[in-house]
Amino acid sequence: MQLELHHLRTLRTVAAAGSLNRAAARLRLPQPALSRQLRRLEDLFGGALFDRHHDGVRPTPLGRVVLHHAAEILDECAAIQDDLARHRERQTGVIRLGWTSSCVADLLLAVLSRRFPDTRVEVLINDSARVVTDWLVHGEIDVALLNEATNAQAPRPDGLAAEHVLDERPRLLLRADHPLARRPAVGMAELRDERWIAIAGPDGCIAALHRWCRPFGFAPLIAHHLPLHGPHEEVVRHDGSVLLTQGWRPAASGLARRPVAGLPWGSRHTLVYREGCAWTKHVPVFARMMREAHRARVDTCALL
Repeated sequence: MQLELHHLRTLRTVAAAGSLNRAAARLRLPQPALSRQLRRLEDLFGGALFDRHHDGVRPTPLGRVVLHHAAEILDECAAIQDDLARHRERQTGVIRLGWTSSCVADLLLAVLSRRFPDTRVEVLINDSARVVTDWLVHGEIDVALLNEATNAQAPRPDGLAAEHVLDERPRLLLRADHPLARRPAVGMAELRDERWIAIAGPDGCIAALHRWCRPFGFAPLIAHHLPLHGPHEEVVRHDGSVLLTQGWRPAASGLARRPVAGLPWGSRHTLVYREGCAWTKHVPVFARMMREAHRARVDTCALL
């Protein structure tokens, strides 16, 4: 096993959390996986790095030595990343964005085009909020736009700040000739016998669909497993399956989008960034402008 920077970050997180359970939650790792990683690091350094107690963990003398050097190394790496980011902005005028699937991603691009017309935008996209957050932590992007369920937001790693953009209620995508399409809103219990499309994403999307249906007394009959950016509308139009989606989009020909009553969650869109980065003072402005543009778009869609 070779020592890598993420190992030092792990040790620092364990020390700051004072508990393997809390550290595992912050690192978004199963606690047994964190324990195995810690044992391998202790083998590498030749001794115990933490004393385990009933109320948590504390660094051993060896652990304090390792943590001291880890802090110096990580702080120096962070300084290098910040210097490189500032140099990149001065030299090329670039902002690097990352996002998961979000119905307001185009609004972020429009805001940047208005406020910084001479700044080049580079975009990285991944279906996993965890992966996009890791990009941000490691300096691969400058600002992340995350779309997460309001009742299942992952804890933010240390050093990141967040600016709430907006929350949305989910909508049901169904065929326009479906009997429920005539309703102004659809109740979850009415979907018991429907054929469902499940999104086979990396952040537990299928398990989440089962959790959302369970309180209404049924398990979803999943007819299709599609990727996040798959042909959802085409499949719904083909065989009448249903799908929970983000809500603002106008329905395409032959389809309908209806509000879903009874679900205790929505989609939360958030701009996340490193504290103290060059874009810190601009992110709240981005969020406000995105909210205003989204509100105008929803009002326009309501008139169609």
